[in-house]
Amino acid sequence: MTSTATTHAVWSGKQLLSGFTFSAALLEHNRDAINSLNVFPVPDGDTGTNMAMTMKGALEAVDGLDPNATTSAVAAKLAYGALMGARGNSGVILSQFFRGFASGLGATEEIDGRDIARALDGSLETAYKAVMRPVEGTMLTVIRAASEAAREKSRSHPSVLDVLAAAVDGAQIALDNTPQQLDILRQAGVVDAGGQGVVYILDGLARTARGETELPPSTPASTSHEVGANMAFLDMVGEAHGGDAFGYCTNFMVFGDQIDPDRCREEIAAMGNSAVIVGDESMLKVHIHTTNPGEVLLYATQLGDLDQIKIDNMSRQTNALSAQRNARTDAVVEANTRDAATDDAANETIAVIAVAAGDGISEALRSLGASAIVRGGQTMNPSTQELLDAVEASGAEEVILLPNNKNIIMAANQVDTLTKKTVRVVPTRSIPAALSALTTFNANESIEKNVAEMDRAISDSLAISITRAVRSVELNGVTIAEGELIGLINDELAVAGADDVDVFLRTLQTSGADDPELITIFVGECVSTEDEQALEAALGEKWPDAEIETHPGGQPHYRYIISIE
Repeated sequence: MTSTATTHAVWSGKQLLSGFTFSAALLEHNRDAINSLNVFPVPDGDTGTNMAMTMKGALEAVDGLDPNATTSAVAAKLAYGALMGARGNSGVILSQFFRGFASGLGATEEIDGRDIARALDGSLETAYKAVMRPVEGTMLTVIRAASEAAREKSRSHPSVLDVLAAAVDGAQIALDNTPQQLDILRQAGVVDAGGQGVVYILDGLARTARGETELPPSTPASTSHEVGANMAFLDMVGEAHGGDAFGYCTNFMVFGDQIDPDRCREEIAAMGNSAVIVGDESMLKVHIHTTNPGEVLLYATQLGDLDQIKIDNMSRQTNALSAQRNARTDAVVEANTRDAATDDAANETIAVIAVAAGDGISEALRSLGASAIVRGGQTMNPSTQELLDAVEASGAEEVILLPNNKNIIMAANQVDTLTKKTVRVVPTRSIPAALSALTTFNANESIEKNVAEMDRAISDSLAISITRAVRSVELNGVTIAEGELIGLINDELAVAGADDVDVFLRTLQTSGADDPELITIFVGECVSTEDEQALEAALGEKWPDAEIETHPGGQPHYRYIISIE
């Protein structure tokens, strides 16, 4: 370990950038250790990878910045880069950490420990706002503890080093306590993955303040804290459309000079339900369900110039959708197929963009109306920038995103704030859910009608998959050996065993599929022809009256992805 023995009381923009650069290197240095100790035994969108890639995006945004840039300019660039590079739920929360850090600093040339404490307060506030139902025992808890410790230390010892050292200590104590706050962590005897990443980032800043220039040895995977990377609480984050299906769905942008985002968010949200209000002092993007859109728009005209105003009567939509629900499937799919075959993509009114891995699955999604596919899924979470690029490349002004993975939903939710196009996210967590959603898609209806119907469709969908455990683990009383086959029902572990057919059948039976009419199977790239044929024979014997369709999905990691009707 090398030290330059330059423990400054204040930092310039160059030193702040050096600190986060060291943090990124420290996070990358320990990425594999975090990823290898995921509490869930399936190939996942690993927290360490997602946070490291988000940090990389933050630093790339600073390329070309004036070496003498102020601390506020550095922080602003880092925040922008983190947002565009955010991958997975942990990456999105990390991007909000950076956004709050920049906001908390404000206009500063140099910073001391009191400024850093204020910046971490901003990180805390913004990160918590990113999650609609914050849960303790996660990276949010660790950020809060770091902020509180930094604030307390800054009152008596306001140097950069003292405050950062206190933040690290507070964060580490909170991290060690996360198993006492979340049952899934306590069962596995593990700490939270995102929280571990936050500790590495803060530790990198503190090491920089101490003058260290060499990375410490990485933590070996075999002795690392096991990490709860599943973060299942985030599955509920960020849906723009709640259960209130009445009134008017009101959307618009307002551009002004001195908008107070927090005050406007509070006052507009009080005018209705399901409010999503994002932006800054110069621009707000507003979505709200209200019985009086005139009141909302009148308020907004006092803030600045309005643009992209769109109002839909949800009461009429709800009645129409209810009447259509039982008569939809074949006619809608036929219409979608016909429209896709005859219309030029550049003339689309509404585009549907889906995330998927595997040529066969991608083709199935396209056949049901998806306009474009963003490559991604398990272990390959696309960034906010990649999703935004797909939206901008679309010829449509209105776009529906199907993330098809619980760890991509938060990144998808960021896209609407970054484009002038109207973007809605249907929070699909699986390929079967996306297929169910697409069977309801009708390009001749409004985007809000389509989203409402897709939401209904996925609420009834059942996602079943078979994969191999990538690590040995005991979870929910089930002991699983590395390499063993496991069956998942809606991402929950259901069955484990050694035999392909046995695990498949027991998983379907556990799902409640006693008398299926149609079993659709997407076969993964790792399945042999002999295994596929043996499975088809066993299914035919078990359910002779069911229609069984197998398709070459080409997906990695998962042997079978199954949809049942």
